[in-house]
Amino acid sequence: MNKKITFSVALCSACVFAQTDEVTSYDDAFFDEPATVADEPAAVGEKPSKPSDVTVLDGLSVEDESEAEATPVDTKTKAESVKVLDTKELQGSSATIAEATNRSSGVKVRQSGGLGGESKINIRGMEGKNVKVLVDGVPVDNGNGSLSINDIPIDKVDRIEVYKSYVPERFATDGMGGVINVVTKNLFESSITGSYSFGSFNTHKASLDAKYVWVADSAKQRTVETGISAYYNYSDNDYEFTTPYMDTTVTREHDRYYSYSISPFVNLNNFWFDRISLGASFGGMNKEIQSTAHRVEDAFAEAWGYGVSLGLEKKDLFVKGLSAGLSLNFNYAKDQVVDTSHVYYYGWDKTNFKESKGVSGEISMGSATFIERENYTLTMPWNVDYAFNENHSLTWSGLYRYESQDPVDKLAAKGQLLNNAGFPGYSHSVVTGISLENNFWDKRIQNVAGIKAYYYSIKADDVDGKLKRLTDDDATNKDIGYSENIRVKIIESLALKGGYQHSLRFPTREEIFGDGVYVQCAPNLKPEKSDNFTAGAELDLDKIPLLLKMHLEFNWFYLLMEDRIYWNNYASVPRPYYNSVGTITSGFEIDAAIDVNEYVALSFNLTKQDAESREADMSFGIAKGLTVPNTPTFYMNFGAEFHIGDLFFRDDFFKLYWFANYTDEYYYGWKVSAKQDRTIPSSFSQDLGVEYSIMANKLSWSFEVKNFTDELVYDKYGESKPGRTFATKIKFSL
Repeated sequence: MNKKITFSVALCSACVFAQTDEVTSYDDAFFDEPATVADEPAAVGEKPSKPSDVTVLDGLSVEDESEAEATPVDTKTKAESVKVLDTKELQGSSATIAEATNRSSGVKVRQSGGLGGESKINIRGMEGKNVKVLVDGVPVDNGNGSLSINDIPIDKVDRIEVYKSYVPERFATDGMGGVINVVTKNLFESSITGSYSFGSFNTHKASLDAKYVWVADSAKQRTVETGISAYYNYSDNDYEFTTPYMDTTVTREHDRYYSYSISPFVNLNNFWFDRISLGASFGGMNKEIQSTAHRVEDAFAEAWGYGVSLGLEKKDLFVKGLSAGLSLNFNYAKDQVVDTSHVYYYGWDKTNFKESKGVSGEISMGSATFIERENYTLTMPWNVDYAFNENHSLTWSGLYRYESQDPVDKLAAKGQLLNNAGFPGYSHSVVTGISLENNFWDKRIQNVAGIKAYYYSIKADDVDGKLKRLTDDDATNKDIGYSENIRVKIIESLALKGGYQHSLRFPTREEIFGDGVYVQCAPNLKPEKSDNFTAGAELDLDKIPLLLKMHLEFNWFYLLMEDRIYWNNYASVPRPYYNSVGTITSGFEIDAAIDVNEYVALSFNLTKQDAESREADMSFGIAKGLTVPNTPTFYMNFGAEFHIGDLFFRDDFFKLYWFANYTDEYYYGWKVSAKQDRTIPSSFSQDLGVEYSIMANKLSWSFEVKNFTDELVYDKYGESKPGRTFATKIKFSL
């Protein structure tokens, strides 16, 4: 079967304030005293948190209906290390993309704060910059590992593809930990769908998708599709939370968030090309900044942006079996971080504070911020696929990306001594890959082999007011990655598979050039590299006693990472990022899905993983064989569902479901002793929900209670997650 060509572009911008979690390496700390925002221990390999730590999402706008859907991935026939999460059953619920992804084995999503908070996706022990998030096959993050993917309504998502310790060559991106590919829905005919949900902490979410199809020439099957896609999110996020540093519980009184996006499109089908896609988008966000250590009342971040796109698709180009797709996308984004308060609160009450005549900042005293950034991004993804026959195909994919960055420190412009905005400049990058898929013996044996080439060139411009100027103003690098995956069906119900990939992650702009104040330039910084090995087995059974059908899966993984990028945050003078100690990660996953009968379904998965340092690095006091910090080592997910159709009316559907997650205790710092007490506590949270739909799911209603036992759960060490919450949702389709 020929692969369907697709490309999409995220066209609006949003941003989220990252308090301590810009992850280059794993979080670490060697401190025993409670932390404040001013002196909270930074992770090893990270620079201290400061108000300019903002993640700009160059493209978090959902599907532009101007783009076709990506090729569905059938895990029963694919040799790749991938888990496909079908979200169709979740679209009536208030679940987010992060929550749906977190239910997969081998995946742990750490959410900072409520709606609008950043999501750190950990796949088999790797997270941050090493896990890439794509929308319809195109990267949408800006390379720093932080992404608020929950802005995308689950109603707009067809499925979520989770690639574990494997980045397919057809995805033109770097990364070693894996890929989360969010595949959006396409309305195939004239229709309108929408939803509205309301939940705890005054949370509101609304989405709307509309399409109209004109038939221009029925004989030639020429049609014109026009439509619009939009969403709006809002939450006060005023839930109570605590941290291990506090002996009390406080309310997040300064964490309001809202975001919006609107995307019109026009598609021309069978005019010169099989498909011509034209799209545009505009969107923005605003987020109050919340500290986890003391009161903040004024600081905020905001962003807005727009974009346009053109896509072309053609099947049987020149010869039968040759298909091609090309897209050209332009995005503009502007964001601000404003922390210009005259008052700094030492605690959560208003009695202990310091007031200054000038601006001093309230996130970190004496570090006022008024930074504005402008980004221009041009991307050109392509895909060429040739099917020799139904069993053998060759795919060539690639992505060219140009990005310019112009940060401005408005306080420095008013006479401040240091410019904290970073260096302006631009970058070019090209990632391209070729993959060959072969099926033999009536598709009982499948082999997928690939090779990928990486190139980037980054330039930075020196500016006045920097403590340490650039030692070099440009950096280029190139490298090669490759992979091999095979799947063998032993009998009809049993299959074995295995895979290997040599992958890499290029340094980011900040890692190479620093910020001119805290971090020095490191133009010779090498990419992080990893050799990832996987093996597994799948068993499908039906017509067995007492059960309708059952799917069992076991996967083993072994990851060897080298040239890991660190930064010495213990030095009193500016230092560069540098390549240092690597890690060894090994573990296994077990998945089970059981249909007991036509009414009851059960699911379960388990993940056990251990990540250790490969060698010693005495610069940080890291010995060989130490357990990597802040990485869960054991967790499980449970699910049970009761459903029945035609309960009260014809074509109605009732569903009652339960989800639970258990995460074992794990270490906040490097594990040097079993007696150390700086641990992240174990947790067991449970969710309950009910859903009812009528008219063949054209109208549905749901009600959910999350963490209904009100357990204290730490998603990351600095703060607890919300306790018991509720949400209700109405969805319609016309």
